[in-house]
Amino acid sequence: MLPVAPVEGLRPTPDRVRETLFNWLGQDCTGWRVLDAFAGTGALGFEAASRGAAEVLFVEQNRKAIDFLNSNRSTLLGRWQGDWGPKPVLTVRQGEACATLGALKPAAPFDLIALDPPFGTDLLHRCLPALGSLAGPSTLIYIEWGESLTGFESDLGNKAALHNIALLRQLKAGKVHAHLFGSATV
Repeated sequence: MLPVAPVEGLRPTPDRVRETLFNWLGQDCTGWRVLDAFAGTGALGFEAASRGAAEVLFVEQNRKAIDFLNSNRSTLLGRWQGDWGPKPVLTVRQGEACATLGALKPAAPFDLIALDPPFGTDLLHRCLPALGSLAGPSTLIYIEWGESLTGFESDLGNKAALHNIALLRQLKAGKVHAHLFGSATV
C-alpha cells in the first residue's frame, strides 16, 4: 500500500478498480510506456511498473503529491530486485496536466494513458486534444470519472483526433466510473 499525500480532494484509485483494470489489461505490461496523468498517489503508474512497464511518466500539479510520488519512486527503485525484470524508468513531472500533456513530444506513442482528473471539473475535456499526439493505433486510454462515459467515444475521438476509438470495458465502483478505451479493432 502506497502512502497517500495529505492533499485535499486526492482520490486514490480504489483497490478493486485498480485490480479490475489490470485484469482487463491481462496483468502483463512488459515493455510498455505508460502515462499516469493527474497521478496523485501514482497507484496506477506504480502498478504498471510492478507488472513490467519499461517507462512510466507521472504528471501531477500538487507539490505535496509530487513529494510523495518522488519518495515512493525512490522506495520502489531502491527495493527493485533483478528477478523482477529490468528496472523501469520512472519520471515524475510537476505541472498542470493539460498544459504538460500538450507540451509532451514523446519519441514513441504511449501504450497506456491513464487520466484520473478531479471529478466535476472541465479538465478531462481540456486534456483531450493533447491525446492525439501521445497515442498510437494500439494505445489504450483509461479514464476514471464521476459519471459514466458510455457514448463518449465520438467526443473522445473528435477532440483527441483518435479515429476508430471504442469503449472496451467499463465498471462502476462506488462513485468511480472506470472506462477503458482503445481501437475498435483491438
